[in-house]
Amino acid sequence: MPIRLSLLSDYDACLAKAKKVVSEGGLFAYPTDTHYGIGCDALSEEAVERVYSAKLRERGKPLQVIVSDFAMLREYCEIDVKRKKTLVELLPGPYAFILPLKKRLPVSGNFEVGVRVPEHAFARQVCSELGMPIVTTSANLSGGRGVAEARELPRAVVEAVDLVVDGGRCKYGQGSTVIDLIRMKVLRRGAVREGDKIEWAD
Repeated sequence: MPIRLSLLSDYDACLAKAKKVVSEGGLFAYPTDTHYGIGCDALSEEAVERVYSAKLRERGKPLQVIVSDFAMLREYCEIDVKRKKTLVELLPGPYAFILPLKKRLPVSGNFEVGVRVPEHAFARQVCSELGMPIVTTSANLSGGRGVAEARELPRAVVEAVDLVVDGGRCKYGQGSTVIDLIRMKVLRRGAVREGDKIEWAD
């Protein structure tokens, strides 16, 4: 069974353990601003394969990643002037952006990737202190609903990860809005922060 830690009662312990798990190729379940996710080192073929197995997810379907900030985003993705304007306006936030990659990652079969910089600081700090992106994918079995609280995590997911970080209820309690900044369109309507304007038609 995985270790369970409470982010609300011991943030430092959660951060230290999450970093250890990720750096050793393990998986962890963690809170974001939208839903709980399953994460690992997004640069590790072996760790990414474990995520596919844990979710029973088809290997051809890409996974999203979280980066710590705009600097890490630029390290891995091509950002032109138009994309930069949108990203600066909306990040951090409850959004995932489809962007062109500078180099292929194990989470994607091509040179595109879905990237998040969530409002929730925990996963961003894990990325920042390890200096790498981490996988973010809904902590459910493929096709299942996303979960907004750690107690709702499916048993099969809990048994597949090495650490569960309980951060209470996720702020938005719904999936992220997915915006394709290559083809300039919204692929999925989900959480939208009050006051943000999503300009493109579905």
